[in-house]
Amino acid sequence: MANWSAGYAADVDYTFGYFKELNPLQIRLALLDAGVAPPEQLNACELGFGQGVSVNIHAAASQTRWFGTDFSPTQAGFAQDMSHACDNQACLYDQSFAEFAQRDDLPEFDFIALHGIWAWVSDENRKILVDFIGRKLKLGGVLYISYNTPNGWATMMPIRHLLNQYAHTMTVSGDNSVNKIGQAFDFVDQLLATNPAYLQANPQLRKTFDLVKSQNAQYLAHEYFSDDWTPMHFSDMHSWLSPIKLDYVCSANTLDQVNAINITEAEEAMIADQTNPLFRETVRDICMNQQFRKDLWIKGPKRLDKFEQMEALFGLQLVLTELRDEVELSVNGMLGPVKLKAETYGPILDFFADYQPKKLGELLQAMQPLGIGMDKVMQAMMILTGKQTLQLAQAPEEIAQAKLKTDKLNLFLLKKARGRDDITVLASPVTGGGIDIQGYEMLFLLAMRFGHQTPEAIAPFAWGLLKQRGVKLHRNGQWLETDAENLAELAKQVEFFLDEPLKLYQALGIH
Repeated sequence: MANWSAGYAADVDYTFGYFKELNPLQIRLALLDAGVAPPEQLNACELGFGQGVSVNIHAAASQTRWFGTDFSPTQAGFAQDMSHACDNQACLYDQSFAEFAQRDDLPEFDFIALHGIWAWVSDENRKILVDFIGRKLKLGGVLYISYNTPNGWATMMPIRHLLNQYAHTMTVSGDNSVNKIGQAFDFVDQLLATNPAYLQANPQLRKTFDLVKSQNAQYLAHEYFSDDWTPMHFSDMHSWLSPIKLDYVCSANTLDQVNAINITEAEEAMIADQTNPLFRETVRDICMNQQFRKDLWIKGPKRLDKFEQMEALFGLQLVLTELRDEVELSVNGMLGPVKLKAETYGPILDFFADYQPKKLGELLQAMQPLGIGMDKVMQAMMILTGKQTLQLAQAPEEIAQAKLKTDKLNLFLLKKARGRDDITVLASPVTGGGIDIQGYEMLFLLAMRFGHQTPEAIAPFAWGLLKQRGVKLHRNGQWLETDAENLAELAKQVEFFLDEPLKLYQALGIH
C-alpha cells in the first residue's frame, strides 16, 4: 500500500491553532508599511490547513472564497464539518499536493498560504508546491510562507535528529507517535543529565530542550518526528521562489519590522550598509537569530509612491481586540522584553478604548496635538498589531455580510467546547479573522446562546460541563473540591465576564 502520509505523523491529529497571518486583511499593514500595494481578496488558498480552523474562520468572516487541501482525511473531514455548519462556501479537500495541484476547477489566487509546511515536506513536494504557486498565483498576488531557519535552530538540530532516530529505531514498531515522543524525550533527558560534551559546548541547550519538552505532544509529533525536516536559509528560499517571478517584500509579522526591539543600532547600521537585498536579509537573520520566518512574497509587487502609501495607510481601519485595562505596556522582541512608553501608548489605546473600528488617519489627527507624530504612531501600530492588541477591521458592509456566517461557525465551535478545551478561538466579522477566547469564556458564551444571562444561571451550566470532563477550578493555588466551592468561583468569573470582556466580544461581533 502507498504511504499516503509521506513520512508525516499521520496517527496524531494536528492542533486546533489559529494563525492570524493567514488572514489577507491582517497583512495589509505590513505590506503598506513596506510601500507595496496589498492584493485583492477575491480567492485564497491554504495548502496544508491542518484541522481547518484558520481557513474556515477566514472563509466565514470575510467575502474571500477559500480553497485548500490537507493530506489527512480526519483533519479534512473536521474542516469540512466546520464549513458545512456555517455555509462559508470553502472548498476543502483531503488530496495530496500533487493531486490538488492538478485540479482543473481552481481559480487563480490573490493569496496563497503555507504555514509551517515547507520545512516538513520532501524536495519532490516542494517542486510540486512551487509549480502550483507559479501557475496559480495571480499577478500582484501574495504568497505567505513560514518556515524554520537554521540560525535559531542550530543548537537543537542534532537533538532533533537524536529524538527522531530514537523514535524510529528504539521504540516498539506500531506504537503510536505520542508514546514514542515520550520515550524519546525521556532518553534525551537522561543523556543530557550526564552532561555530554555537546551540552558543555552549548549550555543554552538545556533550557531550550526543557521548553520544547513541555509543549503539546500533538505539536511535537508534527514538529520533530516527521521523516522530512529541513530548516532553510532565506537565500535558499529565494532560489526556490525567484524562478517563478516572486519577489520578497517583508515579514508578515509586523514586530519583525521594528528595528528598535530586534537589533542594536550597530547591527542596524551594518544591515543598512548591505546594498544587495538578498544578502541584507541573510545578515539580518544572523543578527536576530530567528527560529521561524513568516515571509510575504509577491508576483510583480506594485510599488507605491509616498502619496499613494499615505492615502492607503490613512484609510486602514483598526480596532482594539484586547481589554484596555489589561494591555501590558511591554513587548518581547529579539532583544528581550522592551517597555513601551506610557506617554505614547496610553493615548493611542485610550483612542480605541470603546472597541469600535477607527481609521488610522483619524488616530493620527487625534495624536498630533499631543506631540505624537506619524513616526511614533506607525511604530506603535506595528507593535500593537504584532502583539494582537490591535487588529485591522473590515468595512461596515463587509461586517454585516459576514455576521450570519460567523454566528453559525461560532455556535459550532462553542458546542465543541462542551467536551474539549483545545479550541479557544472564535470568528469575528469585524476583523475578518479569529479572536482568542480566555479560560472558561467559551462555556459562558455558549450558556448565553442557550438563553442563560446571569451568573446564577451561567455558572451551573458551565460547571455541569466541566464536572463531566473531570475538571476542577483552583483558587489561591488550591484545587476546589466541592460543587459549592467550584460554583462560587465560577460565579465570580462570570460576574467579571459580563462586564468588560462581554462588551469587547459584543463589539467584535462574537457574542
